Amino acid sequence: MEILANELAPCGVFCGACPSFNKTCLGCPSESQKQKRKSKWDCTIWKCCYEEKNIKYCGYCIQFPCEKINKKTIDSHPGETRFKYRHEIPDNNKKLKKLGVEKYLKYEKKRWLCPFCKGIVFFYHYRCSKCGKEVVV
Repeated sequence: MEILANELAPCGVFCGACPSFNKTCLGCPSESQKQKRKSKWDCTIWKCCYEEKNIKYCGYCIQFPCEKINKKTIDSHPGETRFKYRHEIPDNNKKLKKLGVEKYLKYEKKRWLCPFCKGIVFFYHYRCSKCGKEVVV
């Protein structure tokens, strides 16, 4: 049985690269009421996977990619580089299905690691959280 990692959102986004992770949010899969960010529980993708279909990741759904995920992620903010991570959702889910959760999570952790100082590169600005350098992910 595959794990449900707090660093991996049901849409396939690596929560570990989010500037809010482990600060105001404990990751999309976390159900802890101690976190400040609670907006994820209103997310249509979160509700669809966890409440409606009882699946861990969109990529495992027979309807993927569906209108919900296309609207919220793939089709959102076209051409805006700060949302590049959203546009990678279809490929991320294919890779997740192929590798499995543990290997995919290792891949994502390595992918979002700063090559200069080994800090975490945050999406939106694609800068290292530690050294501040801009990094192409």
